[in-house]
Amino acid sequence: MFLALIYLGEHNNFLNYPGFVIDSVPCIFVFCALACEAKPLIHAWKLKKIAHTPMPFTLYANAERVVVISGIGKAAMAGAVAYAMAWFRVERLPVLVNLGIAGHCHAELGTLFLAHKVIDHETDRCFYPQLPFDVPCATHSIKTVGKPCSDYAEDVLVEMEAAGFYEIAVKCSSSELIQVIKIISDNTASPITAINESTVAVSITSQLSVVDAVLKQLISMRKQTLMGGLQHPILAKYRLTVSSSLKLTALLQRWYLLKGTEFDGVAANAGNAKELIRWLETQLDETAFYL
Repeated sequence: MFLALIYLGEHNNFLNYPGFVIDSVPCIFVFCALACEAKPLIHAWKLKKIAHTPMPFTLYANAERVVVISGIGKAAMAGAVAYAMAWFRVERLPVLVNLGIAGHCHAELGTLFLAHKVIDHETDRCFYPQLPFDVPCATHSIKTVGKPCSDYAEDVLVEMEAAGFYEIAVKCSSSELIQVIKIISDNTASPITAINESTVAVSITSQLSVVDAVLKQLISMRKQTLMGGLQHPILAKYRLTVSSSLKLTALLQRWYLLKGTEFDGVAANAGNAKELIRWLETQLDETAFYL
């Protein structure tokens, strides 16, 4: 991930780039490995290509949204996230989404999943995306591998970029604004060798309404966060680091969405923020909310 961190230190200025002028920094970034994954978004959102030489990644944008085509693999995706954040000089909690295809043992082709766990197969490192909103689709664990894989033995989605995306994305935004969306492209009945650009584009096009539904909720959460609208009274009772505050806020959001009531803190009997976070995570994990 060294190159990705170098990109984060760059200070490019595209805002007045000849032929492409944007008055404000976009806040929504969608990262795709393949052009065929990105094309439905580019068409639906009427994005313009940012032409610049040399440029290691292909970028399309308008005033609010950016689609980045990274190329295949974890390292390429990590570099693309860092590069986009540096190129656009993003500073204030961007919405970051990895959208792409994945394989699974039996899930139907074209099915869309949000990730509730991302596993890096090479390092065994795991990431846990926060889902403090009304999830409009099924969720699943995702495993990122280093090369194309046709082994569907495990009940996980298999792909090649999510871990690289998430590792860098969490350095750039709040965890609840970082999501991984995967659409099934292959399974035991239709192996990876049967994938083609046309079917990928069709599958993603058919799920654009779900993608937009997820983005709408992420945008709403971002606005509330920036306006301070997510401040909960219980946050004032504990000494919180920035990361603890963000995590606790996300858990309190999930509590309200799943339980339908505000959390008063009495039942937790927590002596500090760490204990409260652990208690909330346990309670929420026991709540069946995945569709």
